[in-house]
Amino acid sequence: MERRLSGVEDRQAIERLQNQYGYYLDNRMWREVADLFCDDRPCMEIGQRGAYVGKERIHRFLRDVLGTGRWGLLENEIIHHIQLQMVISLADDRRTAEARCRALVQGNSPPGSGKMLLAEGIYENLYVRENEIWKIARLWWVPTYYFQVAGFENAVFDSAPESTEFPPDAPSAPRDVKLGRRFAPFHYDHPMTGLPVPSPSGAPQNKPKRR
Repeated sequence: MERRLSGVEDRQAIERLQNQYGYYLDNRMWREVADLFCDDRPCMEIGQRGAYVGKERIHRFLRDVLGTGRWGLLENEIIHHIQLQMVISLADDRRTAEARCRALVQGNSPPGSGKMLLAEGIYENLYVRENEIWKIARLWWVPTYYFQVAGFENAVFDSAPESTEFPPDAPSAPRDVKLGRRFAPFHYDHPMTGLPVPSPSGAPQNKPKRR
């Protein structure tokens, strides 16, 4: 029973790690993504861009190649990585694990083109327990397709305004002016550094409180 419980806890930790990766990637937080990788020769391969080995080379690839030198989001910029169908295979010694999942990608980066990029692909990843913490050892994404949809200039970033007939008990959070929309702060600190994560505009964030 103890072994089975430990396995469940390991799988939950790995799934949480992969999901955190997705949220940081959504917001072009390249340093935060790279810090999720292990120290011992981690590897990242996205599509046909080749494999990059080592945490700092992964960070440079993310920042300079995928990110064209820019951290964070521009005004009205959207990038979403929706991760689904995760299957985790834990090694018998509970020191390594593999996972396969699907990612649906939506993005208008850079904003202003009036088009939305849609993509889908499969992650086949390797994880390692380093200093008793699960980290990414190999991240490999194989895209199935990419295509663009026109007409995105009509997208809206806010819902309907406050009701005047039945007013709310408290106002909504203010919009992040640099993003052009509201951003929900991370309720958790970075799992490896322990530091709070700012908005993708670079603005410091206050963790949500119960009203």
